[in-house]
Amino acid sequence: MAREHKKMIMKQEEIDRLLSKNQHLEAANSKLRQQLDALRERINNHLEKDRLHEEVRSEIKEFQEETARLKDELGNERCKTKSVVNDIQMRLNELEEQRYKMAEANLKLLEITEIMESQKIALGEANLELLEVTEALQEEKNKTEKLLRNILPSRVAEELKATGKSVPECFENVTVFFSDIIDFTRISSQLPPQTVIEELSDIFTNFDRIFQRNHCERIKTIGDAYMSVCGMPEPDEEHAVNILKAAIEAIDYLRERNLEHPLKWEIRIGVHSGPVVGGIVGIEKYIYDIFGDTINTASRMEKYSKPMSINVSGVTRKLASSHFDFSSRPDTEVKGKGQFKMYFLDSVKKA
Repeated sequence: MAREHKKMIMKQEEIDRLLSKNQHLEAANSKLRQQLDALRERINNHLEKDRLHEEVRSEIKEFQEETARLKDELGNERCKTKSVVNDIQMRLNELEEQRYKMAEANLKLLEITEIMESQKIALGEANLELLEVTEALQEEKNKTEKLLRNILPSRVAEELKATGKSVPECFENVTVFFSDIIDFTRISSQLPPQTVIEELSDIFTNFDRIFQRNHCERIKTIGDAYMSVCGMPEPDEEHAVNILKAAIEAIDYLRERNLEHPLKWEIRIGVHSGPVVGGIVGIEKYIYDIFGDTINTASRMEKYSKPMSINVSGVTRKLASSHFDFSSRPDTEVKGKGQFKMYFLDSVKKA
């Protein structure tokens, strides 16, 4: 565009030069006419001799020749000027066409820009929706993980998330806690169902806090029965001590609750230590459960316990004897076990 503009300027300068030259020729022509008039006047006035006539004829001839030459030159210059004007007009037409094309291109660019801006807005809205969906999915994932941790031990839940399965394990050194609310069936039959559920929820929620605080893991509740363990899935050398501490706190909690609550509840507690097998049961609905003779024995300890007492096996007593005082009980015939030695936990040993 700059080059074309420069050419137009040069063409315009050429036209100006020709017009100036034309004016010069016109002036010269006017001057020659004046000279001719002067010569005619001299001829008329002085009637010079043949020499003067010859001189006048010669000058007239020169004038005519010069006039003819100037006319030819002026015609040539006019042709050149016309050619330059035509060329300039043609260049102007080309520039006008280019300007029109550029305007069309700018219009298309504006349309493309508007489309891109619209797509940008649509993309931003899509990203916002994706972010909302991602946040919702993360929230649901957190809820699922929390629910998973509530029904499964933490390590088992992590294993299930990582691999999609959990392999059953044998744990050699575990202490099992069993408790049962005394006379629960008779009392609950006289209460509204909502009250029964609220009572169990309140008691077991506080039990959960107590056992978690003592590094124990609640396995399950069945009706008014509560089962917890220590030593699995993470090993713990103090498994027996931890369970017994939690058992004492559970009884203390119920005693304090009974002082202020219209419904008075008492529990029997049984504790035994030994090996157990733990694993996830079910596919559609997960539940973590434990199996083995240790579980059965702990259940028997609970059955032969007394209200607000902690009945333990000889194995558990031996493991925790340095931390607690126990009182021996007479040998008792236990189903499937024969004569069995049991002990009541009396108190924590004084330092």
